[in-house]
Amino acid sequence: MARAAAALAALALASPAAAQLKVEKPADLAAPVTLGPKQGAIVVGIRRPDKMSEHKGGTFAFARYDLAKRDIVAQPKGAKKAGDTTTYWVQVRSGDKTLAAEYLVMPVTEGDYVLFGASPAKVPQILNTFCLGAPAFHVGAGEVVYFGDLTPYPRVKLVDGTSTEAMAWSSHPDAAKAALAKQAALAAALKPAELRNEATYGCAAVTMTAYSVPGAPALPPAEGEAAGK
Repeated sequence: MARAAAALAALALASPAAAQLKVEKPADLAAPVTLGPKQGAIVVGIRRPDKMSEHKGGTFAFARYDLAKRDIVAQPKGAKKAGDTTTYWVQVRSGDKTLAAEYLVMPVTEGDYVLFGASPAKVPQILNTFCLGAPAFHVGAGEVVYFGDLTPYPRVKLVDGTSTEAMAWSSHPDAAKAALAKQAALAAALKPAELRNEATYGCAAVTMTAYSVPGAPALPPAEGEAAGK
């Protein structure tokens, strides 16, 4: 009986991550994480390298993106009832704010995603949107895609004397891989996201702005734009 219970427990731990319309909780890295046949994962870091970011939280979101239409793919009405398991929304919240860096793994269905918004605080809902231009990237089946690290700065002084909040992007792929040391399959599949800036989409938020990842190329013109239509 004890052996059967242990076998069932091991099988449960090795089961693929459940496909979700909205992914709001990271995978539990204390247990084996297995991706389903049409799943990949987005790995994101929250980094606190200095006094301005120390003990600060962060929240950011990704949305499914249609490259051809240059717009967000909204979750269809009745999707859950219809058995749709496509991931349309990914919201990431920081965990332990005492850590200098933390890495979160968000299992998603394969497809294109765009950074929707970000806040240097652990909030229940994102109120801004980067609809005027944001980084987009693809997650293929079986791929573990590292988006990068974001550093929360609740208050940053600008050169004109004003101040703003920010979530600063940086890339630390070796640290991300080290964080997955106990997840051999995820670590082996880990690769940097092929980020492309200037992905635009319909605006609907309290604050509408843009976000650009340093050094990332811009998306090429959409088909209609390229043809001068």
